[in-house]
Amino acid sequence: MTISCDREDLVTLVERMEHLVEHMHAQQRQFITDASHELGTPLASLRLQLEEARMHPGQTDLGELIHHALREVDRIQDIVGNLLMLARLDAGTEDAPGQIEMAGFVEGLVGERPHGLPVHLDLEEGLVVGGAAGTLARLLGNLLDNAERHAKSAVRVSVSGEEDEVVVTVDDDGPGIPVLDRERVFDHFTRIDSARSRHQGGTGLGLPIALAIAQAHGGTLIAQESAMGGAQLVLRLPLLQASATDKEAA
Repeated sequence: MTISCDREDLVTLVERMEHLVEHMHAQQRQFITDASHELGTPLASLRLQLEEARMHPGQTDLGELIHHALREVDRIQDIVGNLLMLARLDAGTEDAPGQIEMAGFVEGLVGERPHGLPVHLDLEEGLVVGGAAGTLARLLGNLLDNAERHAKSAVRVSVSGEEDEVVVTVDDDGPGIPVLDRERVFDHFTRIDSARSRHQGGTGLGLPIALAIAQAHGGTLIAQESAMGGAQLVLRLPLLQASATDKEAA
């Protein structure tokens, strides 16, 4: 009787593993299909523009052709760069980890960005996380890109400590993310408004990459409604330590 039970458990385990492997293969096939489609769209547009220019050279505005061609090339470069980043994260390769004081880190990143919409900062100092500076900068950059892409007039970034976590929130005053889409936005190549996102430069990989980086650092990333009326992206990372000043104050 015991042997029979053990065999049943083994069969169940094997079946679960088979289902898991098949699910992983299905996800991989879907990702390859989506990536091919995303790369094929700008390539097809670029080819069409060049073929029309070859067929009607006298009717071609060279400056306009170059402008549109470079825009499509930029889009292809963005997609390829994001795909390479995902491959690196899947392989577990990243920059050497270090200790990062988040308030200064965020302030520095915001200060280095091109001047666009106002970014209001609310930063609690002295909160340190462990992580790779390069990939964390990419994570926060993606969150800021997303917020600025959809905001109407302003973006707000805050850093605070909650128990054993550092919480970074990025808010915008845009249209927000519908409740049913707040998990789906972290899927590869998802756009809530495809036409608008493509026009404004979104590749549909910014938030999936941000989530992958957060998870690689033992953290989480979720989307919810912002008090500003738009979307709020909430990043939680394990607190490595508080500064000596904060410890003495406590």
